[in-house]
Amino acid sequence: TAHLMQEDYFVSPDRALLAAKCAARAEKMAQNTGKRDMSLYAGIPFCASRCRYCSFVSHSIEKAKHLVAPYLKMLESELRGVSDACKSAGLNLRSIYIGGGTPTALSNEELSFVLGCISGNFDIRNTDEYTVEGGRPDTLSVEKIRTIAASGATRISVNPQTMNDDILRQMDRRHTAADVVRAISDVRRVGGLAINTDLIAGLPNDSFESFKISVDSLLELRPENITVHTLAVKKGSELHRENYILPDGDETARMVEYAMQALGAAGYNPYYLYRQKYMSGNLENVGYSLPGYESDYNNYIMDELHTIVSAGAGGVTKLIDRENARVERIFNPKYPYEYNNAEEKIVATRQKIVDFFGGEEVR
Repeated sequence: TAHLMQEDYFVSPDRALLAAKCAARAEKMAQNTGKRDMSLYAGIPFCASRCRYCSFVSHSIEKAKHLVAPYLKMLESELRGVSDACKSAGLNLRSIYIGGGTPTALSNEELSFVLGCISGNFDIRNTDEYTVEGGRPDTLSVEKIRTIAASGATRISVNPQTMNDDILRQMDRRHTAADVVRAISDVRRVGGLAINTDLIAGLPNDSFESFKISVDSLLELRPENITVHTLAVKKGSELHRENYILPDGDETARMVEYAMQALGAAGYNPYYLYRQKYMSGNLENVGYSLPGYESDYNNYIMDELHTIVSAGAGGVTKLIDRENARVERIFNPKYPYEYNNAEEKIVATRQKIVDFFGGEEVR
């Protein structure tokens, strides 16, 4: 595959090998994925503060606190209905991902409630992987990490994006590199959770030298996963509305190249990649892992290997029938204030899951 990409499509040897490795992982996953397998995504669209590069549906919890209680009540109702629909359709739960936003922006009691909604409505005993986005280390306490570990989760994300304190402050991250080290240490002390960390190449005012320090700092902490994103300036982000000094495409490419070489030398293998619009240098996002710690959910969703059922504001359920090349999407209301008042619409979508696969009517 790598040779074909080089000869026919003039892809550089490094990029061809990267793509071939990720394709091999996807092919292996496809062979072990049943037609009624599924993953569950639950979205928590609240953060401690909104990062300036963010274009996701997310609200500062400081400003939107009044939306949280009704949101969680609606999410509980949706998860109950989705569970009934999935059982009726005969779907087999393989992985769970709780994302956002930043789920750990919730209080420990609220987070425990969400995790209880998952375990109370779905049989998580036979899942291969269960991830909770810790995201911002300033939202992670030992108490919350213990709650996550006790819930049956197997994986947590602690995402610095950069280890440069000046850039963190400029992006309104409201934490420091030291907080990242502390959070990862706390996760290790609690135990039982594999760790993912994210970096973004091409952030405003970043440089190759600064990004290199971020990569090297994370390698010293030895998380099981390191995902290297390339900055994409989306229309919904503050970066799109304001004039920030961004590294040029060549500088960003040097960052991505360094990460690929350094992670490979440290024993991390690429296992999934994807590209988006507006990415610096027309580059890509790549997930790397230590052997045996690849995230199944990332392959399932990016390679469309099986159905992803999404709950929460902005969620997009993707029903997949690979045998007949059928894909159907179901869109939830985008914003929390819309979602909180959309019981009728959300109930109506449950039957679509059953109709797609065949099964009894959901009541």
